[in-house]
Amino acid sequence: MAVRSGSISPRPPSRTIYSKMPTVFYIGATGYLGGAVLADLVGAFPDLDVTALVRNPQHFNAYKSIGVKVIQGSFGDIDIITSNARAADITLNMGDSDDVPLTEAILAGQAARVAEDHKAPAALLHTSGVAVFAVSPNDGKHDPNAKVWNDGDEADIRLINDKMLHGGIDEKILRASEKGHTVSYIVAPGAIVGPSTGPVPTATIFFRFIVDVSLAFKKAVYVGEGANVFYMVCLDDLVRFYRLLFAHILSGKYANASPYSRYYVAAKNPVEWKHIATLVGATLKRTGKLEDGKPQSISASTLQSPVDVYMGATQHVRAERAAALGWEARTVVVEDYVEEGVKSSLEKLQK
Repeated sequence: MAVRSGSISPRPPSRTIYSKMPTVFYIGATGYLGGAVLADLVGAFPDLDVTALVRNPQHFNAYKSIGVKVIQGSFGDIDIITSNARAADITLNMGDSDDVPLTEAILAGQAARVAEDHKAPAALLHTSGVAVFAVSPNDGKHDPNAKVWNDGDEADIRLINDKMLHGGIDEKILRASEKGHTVSYIVAPGAIVGPSTGPVPTATIFFRFIVDVSLAFKKAVYVGEGANVFYMVCLDDLVRFYRLLFAHILSGKYANASPYSRYYVAAKNPVEWKHIATLVGATLKRTGKLEDGKPQSISASTLQSPVDVYMGATQHVRAERAAALGWEARTVVVEDYVEEGVKSSLEKLQK
């Protein structure tokens, strides 16, 4: 499989550029994806020196039990984030893909590490989302001839901008990496499904979002004809990709490459929104949360938030660069995950 910006070894590197395992600052440890990735990384790399930002003291022991140090704080604790990102060799932001102050705090700390501490740039592994490549208009239609966004083509990644969902954050990170303030690695996962595997169990954001919208409308909904698609990925497959990418970060093999060549789409297959809404509606009816499980078409104009309107957008993506790293993922069959996804989402919303 060709990657336009250069060849990539299909195997994880066996050596590390660090004389000892690096210090890691971890943001988003209590999240659905963040918790799963953290648990996997400390298992795969037991000598890692990891400090996690955790807001709720009730969760401290869950992380300490797997060998992770804990700092109490939230995404809004800018000074804590800046100082820890400055001190760490690697920062992982597995938290919020759209939190500008959070991202700026990380980048400020890493820039100070270079300019004031006279250290080599730290690495930043940031989680974005495949919705960055969603195509307007948000009318629920799917154009099979629309542009295919390919992570293996740097020209595509250079088109990411602040008009795209998640794009403003991605652009900031890529620019900082170009300036030498950080060594960025950005992952854009698809909609993630599968049981929670982190130290603090929680529900997938994807099903939580759909359940929340369905309960608000008192019906499962889709936009227009619902033929637009969203790319998906299984949690355990995605966790394996983060482990693979982290091994490459440790090796430093691509640290001097273009930051646009360190952007990875981690998604497998597209699923129509109408199909998703049909499954969720039927499940919510069975649980007694909806009187009628039949999904209903709505206009995008009835959706208010920037995230909601992407229910009507569609995508074409190709995970060429991720595949060239040696990553393979199973095709997502939504029917296999909707029951658990809806149930855990309802439990989360009730809490």
